[in-house]
Amino acid sequence: MSRYNSRLNAVTTRGPIRLELAMACLLIATALTGHVSQVGAQQSDDGRLFETHIRPVLVERCVKCHGQSKHESNLRLDSREAMLKGGDSGASIVTGSPEKSLLLDAIRHNGLEMPPNEQLPDETIGHFSKWIAGGAAWPQAQAQLRSVEVSVTDKDRQWWAFQPLRRPTVPSSDHDDWSANPIDRFVLKRLQDAGITPSPQADKTKLVRRIYLDLLGLPPTPEQIDAFLSDQRPDAWEHLVEQLLADPGYGEHWARFWLDLVRYAESDGWKADDYRPHAWQYRDYVVRAFNEDVSYADFVRQQLAGDQLSSDSAGNLAAVGFLRLGIYEYNQRNAKQHWKDIVDEITDVTGDVFLGMGMACARCHDHKFDPILRRDYYRLRAFFEPLLWRDDQVLTTRSQRVEFERQQQIWLDATREIREQIDAIQQPYMQRKADQTVDKFPLEIQAAYAVAAEQRSSWQQQMAYLVERQFVEEGSDPLAKLKDDDKDKLRGLERALKEFDHLKPNPYPPLMTVADHTGHISPTTIPDLPEDSDPIAPGYPCVLDELPIHRGDATSSGRRRQDLAEWIVSPDNPLTTRVIVNRVWQQHFDRGLVATPNDFGRLGEIPSHPDLLDWLATEFIARGWSFKELHRMILTSSTWRQSAQHPQAVETEPVDPENRWLWRAPVRRMTAEQVNDAVLVASGQLDRTVGGPSVDGDSRRRALYIKRYRNTKPELLEQFDVANGLKSVPQRDRTTTPTQSLLMLNGSFLLSQAAHLADRIDGENCPSIEQWITRAFWIAWGREPASDDLQAAVQYLQTTSDANVDASQREKRVDLCHVLLTANEFLYVD
Repeated sequence: MSRYNSRLNAVTTRGPIRLELAMACLLIATALTGHVSQVGAQQSDDGRLFETHIRPVLVERCVKCHGQSKHESNLRLDSREAMLKGGDSGASIVTGSPEKSLLLDAIRHNGLEMPPNEQLPDETIGHFSKWIAGGAAWPQAQAQLRSVEVSVTDKDRQWWAFQPLRRPTVPSSDHDDWSANPIDRFVLKRLQDAGITPSPQADKTKLVRRIYLDLLGLPPTPEQIDAFLSDQRPDAWEHLVEQLLADPGYGEHWARFWLDLVRYAESDGWKADDYRPHAWQYRDYVVRAFNEDVSYADFVRQQLAGDQLSSDSAGNLAAVGFLRLGIYEYNQRNAKQHWKDIVDEITDVTGDVFLGMGMACARCHDHKFDPILRRDYYRLRAFFEPLLWRDDQVLTTRSQRVEFERQQQIWLDATREIREQIDAIQQPYMQRKADQTVDKFPLEIQAAYAVAAEQRSSWQQQMAYLVERQFVEEGSDPLAKLKDDDKDKLRGLERALKEFDHLKPNPYPPLMTVADHTGHISPTTIPDLPEDSDPIAPGYPCVLDELPIHRGDATSSGRRRQDLAEWIVSPDNPLTTRVIVNRVWQQHFDRGLVATPNDFGRLGEIPSHPDLLDWLATEFIARGWSFKELHRMILTSSTWRQSAQHPQAVETEPVDPENRWLWRAPVRRMTAEQVNDAVLVASGQLDRTVGGPSVDGDSRRRALYIKRYRNTKPELLEQFDVANGLKSVPQRDRTTTPTQSLLMLNGSFLLSQAAHLADRIDGENCPSIEQWITRAFWIAWGREPASDDLQAAVQYLQTTSDANVDASQREKRVDLCHVLLTANEFLYVD
């Protein structure tokens, strides 16, 4: 740790490096107007040029006076057609000829002057010239731009997802002996309207397997199945639900769906894809949160602003690891663009996960379909403007941290002289690498880094972090080049330092966490607008402005992310609870009441049961935002307990082929993690240790704990569609491919686990071959074999032509286990 701190100190205490040149660069950069984003500059596509550089300027600077509601000089600039038509002075643009286009003369202030009060930056004028020369491409040629003032209409606000939550009346029926709770009455009403009857209840054997996989992600053992089948209490089902909700495996399984949403991975991505050894602490936080039934409101608060909350919990610092989950490029010199990409992605995922809205579509222009303005995007992004990544924190409560720092100070005081001598030896070597590291960055970044730490703005501190991190992570160890004399001296000093180890505090696990900058916060601006445009303050989507949702003054509070979290979890926010109860419903039924869980806008689907969705959302709030309460309601419903087999399936399928009205239970394949874990449960090899650092792919722990690289994944998980960790995944793909079958038949994992399963049953000393087979079926499929299955298995096991009968019979027993573990009945849940 001392070496790590020394390296950082070498960078942070570095003297001026080309300081005059760097500061001059900073002054020049400040004087320049306009900004060409790296991403936009690299795109030659005319449509991209329009969306990135033309549309935003037209919306922000032109359409207010030359649009639908107001068109000075009879000129409109809100559509390509209007521009070609022009106004009193003639056509605004002549495609292919910038020099003949009046619009270009006007924005150059060559006779005409638009905008009237100031000329657009040269870069922006250049974009318009290039756009006109290329034919003035206008995606969706008939589309009409709207000014910011009229971009959100009353019609927009009437969209179902933006309507206030309401408490619907639960339907009633005089002839209803099917419904077990209010969920069923909403479902039954929709089924009756469609002329459909629900499926009968599934048999107990199927139900117990279904609920174990649903809540724990693990199949039940034969003993667990028997325990439920033998329970004669009238509320045996309710007792089973409670038993499973109290099992630690519940949090492990349900954490997985959340980790998919927030694009959890344990590596940086990009080509290097370096491993993040401490990322697992966020995963363990999520597992604990589900097991402890942390209210969803607190769950959101902790992940967005755990470091700012008053509660003294070590988990809060791990929770904001949510803000550290994006990809990171270890050798990216364009630190300015790199940090922009990092914060943009945080903004995108926040909109996806908590609001079910594709905010990313409004990064370059107003959303084409939903009432999300470009300004709305940057208002949301402004909440993260002060964000700093921290790698120097440990997993402690505040009181533990005080004691840790007190004991650390004792050690620091006792070792000051030794450490100063060590630093004197190391400093020249560290300084050499520091110089080389900083010189690799653009002068603008060098200038930001050269500012004293206590005087830096938030942006300058963010740039300094990226510089310092490359110093630590890239290249060789500068101390590897120590001279022999220095090596000898350093070894002696390190031995002397070690004698004080008894004074060191007990170490705590390191964290990937965050904090907010405490100094000047750099302004949030919209790219491609003039540098002197008004900065964007933190704020919320305009379409929700008229609703009575909590709004803190984030700009003055100094706790921007906490104010954002409070706005999201306000009971009056129409999106938050609808989105999360829909996600939970989707996990139980394989399809949400809204089938597009990350898109509640116009490109998404409308709810199949809107009243049920609102009833669940309001009930969720009434029951303390509790996930476990929501599970109880769903799992005790007749809807969830239906059979997947409907007696009138042939007649019903044409009426509702997608099962939107929930007339039967879905049949679905286990997820990649469930396949992995279920095989280990069957073989008796599963290690149920909960939590801790991740393990290699050959471990026998649950798949949740296998190291999760973005670029390379364990073969079984990859073949069965594990999430990639690159973007929010609300619903996994479910492919069926030949390589899956080949892997199940020939893969070493399945072959070895089939042998373990055979050995397991051999060790139980079954008195007959029939009982051996029956035991194998119960373990693998959760039921006894049908008579023809039993007969075929007996015949297979008893037939041998090998002289070594014992070896041949064992091989056949392994083969039978292999068949059971690769069959559809093992892989699918009904």
